[in-house]
Amino acid sequence: MKIDIEKNKFLSQWTFYEVARYVPSLDRVIRDKVNGLPLILSEKEIENYSLKHKDTGIYTSVFAYNSNQIDKAVRFGPLYFDLDSQDINAALADCRVLYEYLIQFIPKESVLVFFTGKKGFHIECEPIALGINPSNDLHKIFRFIASDLKEKLSLSTIDFSVYDQRRMWRYTNSKHQSTGLHKVMLNPCNGENLVYSSIETIYQYAKSKQPVEVFDQSFSYKANEWYRQYSYEMEESLKRKDNPIEYFNQYGSKAFKNLSESHKIFDRATLLSKCPAVKKLHDQAVDQHFLEHEARLFLCSILTYTEESIKYLHDILSHCEDYNFEKSSAHINDWIKRREMGIGGRPYTCERANSVGVGCGSCALEAKNKWVKIGDRFVETNEKSSPSPFRFAYKNIKKGTQND
Repeated sequence: MKIDIEKNKFLSQWTFYEVARYVPSLDRVIRDKVNGLPLILSEKEIENYSLKHKDTGIYTSVFAYNSNQIDKAVRFGPLYFDLDSQDINAALADCRVLYEYLIQFIPKESVLVFFTGKKGFHIECEPIALGINPSNDLHKIFRFIASDLKEKLSLSTIDFSVYDQRRMWRYTNSKHQSTGLHKVMLNPCNGENLVYSSIETIYQYAKSKQPVEVFDQSFSYKANEWYRQYSYEMEESLKRKDNPIEYFNQYGSKAFKNLSESHKIFDRATLLSKCPAVKKLHDQAVDQHFLEHEARLFLCSILTYTEESIKYLHDILSHCEDYNFEKSSAHINDWIKRREMGIGGRPYTCERANSVGVGCGSCALEAKNKWVKIGDRFVETNEKSSPSPFRFAYKNIKKGTQND
């Protein structure tokens, strides 16, 4: 996984990996521990760990962590696939089919292929190109994608046991404990692409360590769209499992009101005058040319309801040194899509903004009863809706009226 720390200050936190090794006397792989806790090493420390154990049977977690305390860490890593079979030629054939499919959507330099040293192949799709965000649920969406591609591409050797939160992954250039062959990268950026070579050629290549060269990575709008579509489909799949009657009954409805046709007018002046949190982040972007990830999500949650508000959001983000129009547009489109599908994308409340350090620190807005849309009606519930800066950002103008 390649991250340019200078360009990705947020992602530069993800530098820790859990390690494990094959122990001959036990004839199995064990996770090393220190004082009863998993051994977590930085990227720089892993090479020494591997050398200490003669580069044989070495494993690291497929995910990187942003903390050396695994129970508190958030995961980040590439979309990955394991193609494994006693018939190595079957695994290689599936590897080629999957590789050719992936590079239709993901830049070729972001799809990395490895021979694992015995009877399988790993494919890793760089997270920056796909626009993958850190999450402890990445293994779920990755499994969902793998399941779909298994059927779509008739892949018989794809291994689903690898999709869990603490999956260990054979360390690149370490030797397989039973064959003595190394896990090697088959398509380094400055070398020959061996993905289409014979298995005999690959075996020969894996007899020694080989270069691990990855192109500098950048966000790909096309790859991100492909990946996000899967996230929508997974959320839809989960929604279909819910009982809509139970969902309705969880709210204590006391009245109905019909939807009135209206459209929103963005009110930038009122938002900036009434919400010190948005004003503070606007000024920070202009003065410091940087916004934290959570600050960007907060702004996105408020400023994605009209063309004017989206233009203002881009205006704020454009002051940041790492501003990328395509990447920002992709995140905005994703937020809107999730809101339309009812699977997220809602405005931050003041309470949530304060809890993640991007709010004003205090809020005197009153809570109101929450209304839930059921069909073409709203149901008022007894649940209180936490106040949000959203109420300052827009005016609802009924059709047929003029804005005063």
